[in-house]
Amino acid sequence: MLKHSDMISKSEQKKWQAQDDAMTMARYQEILQDKARLNRAVKVAKQQAADLNKRATAMANVAKQDTKKQPKKK
Repeated sequence: MLKHSDMISKSEQKKWQAQDDAMTMARYQEILQDKARLNRAVKVAKQQAADLNKRATAMANVAKQDTKKQPKKK
């Protein structure tokens, strides 16, 4: 089965990507100019990073478990 990306030519994909990148860069510039917006974004980024670190720690703990030692059933 063909994917949507297979039906679009490589040049069209690159054109779309360049347009999307330009819009992303414009939004970035807008955010940098608005200190309150920038501060809110940084605050959310810090919280998301903390949440991801908590999740990563939990996953690391799971990965350390010895699967050969099963807890005894009561």
